[in-house]
Amino acid sequence: MLPISAGLYLGENVDELDGLEIRHLRYFLMVAREGKILTASQELNIAQPSLSQLIQRLERRLGLVLFNRTARGMELTAAGEVFRRGAERILAELDEVLAEAGSTARVVRAGVCAGVVPALLGDIENAIMRNSEKPVSPKFSAESSSRQLELLRTGELDFAIVRLPFDAAEFEVVTVADQELGVVLHTGHPLAGRTELEWADLRDQWLLWFDARRAPGYAQGLLASLATHGWRPRLHTMDNDRHALFTHTLRSVPGLVALRPRSTAAGDPQLTWIPISGGGPREQLGLAALREGGHGETLRRMGREWFPSS
Repeated sequence: MLPISAGLYLGENVDELDGLEIRHLRYFLMVAREGKILTASQELNIAQPSLSQLIQRLERRLGLVLFNRTARGMELTAAGEVFRRGAERILAELDEVLAEAGSTARVVRAGVCAGVVPALLGDIENAIMRNSEKPVSPKFSAESSSRQLELLRTGELDFAIVRLPFDAAEFEVVTVADQELGVVLHTGHPLAGRTELEWADLRDQWLLWFDARRAPGYAQGLLASLATHGWRPRLHTMDNDRHALFTHTLRSVPGLVALRPRSTAAGDPQLTWIPISGGGPREQLGLAALREGGHGETLRRMGREWFPSS
């Protein structure tokens, strides 16, 4: 919420500003400074349509017209000029508070898709800190691959750990894991005693699946790969990442198997992982950031490193 000390008259409905974030103020000030949405979006490392929509939402939330849209660009209204002065004071005061508190590391936000093992997450965290120009402290949150890409575009995430492939035209991407997929079975499954499986063994099996909207490129590519081997499985969809439910579903649904990396079954006495003869499909994970801006440059430096868990 904006403090009254900012010098703004916010009226009696100040509670309606709950949820207004510091980044909204920074984005507004960048547009005010540059006078053009395109130039500001490039400076902020976010997509132009996302920035335009954010400014419109900010105006609706405040109940103010902050900019006149002209052929020359974005010009502050009288209300926008008052808001600019107040926003600058807020951020200046915040910077002073942070300096006084001894804050040296900037928090960078990174999304994590399901299935990322702790060792890889640690490698990524260390690599981000090593390759950033300024001290940073990564903060991770669980999100689907597709949702993370949306949050990168709006600036709500700085990095995203996602399943590949996806449309990477506007992103810098480093592959951080490349793992063979094998067949995960409950120990009570008729095929569980085998040391290796042929594609023909799987043709009558159901495949434990996920909501393909979470990683559409990966889902489409995996099904296409299975089809080349003559397996067009019936899908049993379970849109939940909890390991206990994963194990329970494999145990309770007859003729059900999953395709996962070996680590999925590690340490679970109810599951077994069996390789596919000739090698199974691959699962690749990528670390992504918007191509333009500081985070894209961080990734380009990271791309020249070796990830121990990849």
